[in-house]
Amino acid sequence: MPPFWMEIWIELMILQTFIGYSFVIANACIGLANIKDLNLMKGNLKLVKAHKWFGRIEGIIFFVIVGQCLYMFAQHVLASDPNLYRPSGIWSHAWFGGFLALVLVSTKLIIAKFRKDDIYNYGHILGPIGVIGWSISHWTSLYNFYFVVYPGFTRSVILVPPNIVWTGIVPFIIGFVLFLIVMNQTREATKEKDRFSINQIAFILHGITFGYERSAKELLGKPALYKYVVPETYEFIERMMNMSGFDMKKLERMSLNDAMKEFSKMAEEIEMAEKIKIKWKSEDTFTIESINCSTARVRSVMNEQELEDAVCPWALFSASIVNKLTGKELAIKPSKFNEIGAITELKILEQKEKS
Repeated sequence: MPPFWMEIWIELMILQTFIGYSFVIANACIGLANIKDLNLMKGNLKLVKAHKWFGRIEGIIFFVIVGQCLYMFAQHVLASDPNLYRPSGIWSHAWFGGFLALVLVSTKLIIAKFRKDDIYNYGHILGPIGVIGWSISHWTSLYNFYFVVYPGFTRSVILVPPNIVWTGIVPFIIGFVLFLIVMNQTREATKEKDRFSINQIAFILHGITFGYERSAKELLGKPALYKYVVPETYEFIERMMNMSGFDMKKLERMSLNDAMKEFSKMAEEIEMAEKIKIKWKSEDTFTIESINCSTARVRSVMNEQELEDAVCPWALFSASIVNKLTGKELAIKPSKFNEIGAITELKILEQKEKS
């Protein structure tokens, strides 16, 4: 019979898995709703953010529980508990719901964190791996609690449902409700007045820009493309930026570094991308990286050859700011594209290139 404080602690752990599994179900529903083509999620930044935050919450809760379970496991080992080594509730939860689940969930979360491209390519595999890992941990913990541990309690539970049925069902209800809330708030508008948002126009221009770049490269060659064609886009981009809500006059009063930070902030505010990272490599060279770009979906239907030597339009935006503030032209390297954005290196030239 566990002491009172241990009963409260164990019950709190069940409450944690109860909450965490609710977010697992919600995220699984989001994935299933887009399972035919995960690329459809690209550009819907609110949906992507919700999916990421649900994943972070379930991940944090999972590893918080793991830390507590390791302590419990150590206590069983020190006590030479035979139930650890023979089929029982403790045995199944320790080895399957513990270590096996840890491997599965960790695999999914590590890939999601450090290999984001694979999420869109193999999400239909990685998602189920995470759900299976969580499910094994969740259901073995419920079985162990309600059929092994709880019968030895000195009181009734107060933080979780009194039986395994409700504790098993309610997370599905909560998860589905969370899913419906997210889908309602993130569904793309279809009204006529909403059809021509900045992101949608940019989506169309994105594909057209790549086509023109490819044609210019074939007709003029890469040197001519970057020396003459790209700089001529500055004036138009400045007008487009003003239409998009960028106050160029405000940026002109800032230092170059502050202006670039403001550009990054404003780009995120209008949901041009979830995040725009600007990193200075030297005094005259910097990179601009778009993460979860609102137009990444267009690249899902393009092959590597079509993207070869292409420049991310958002890099041209940043180039126009630098050109406006310094009066200098920029050398722009071809962008390195991935499933959710691109990274481009730009170098400020000492003086304007002349034709």
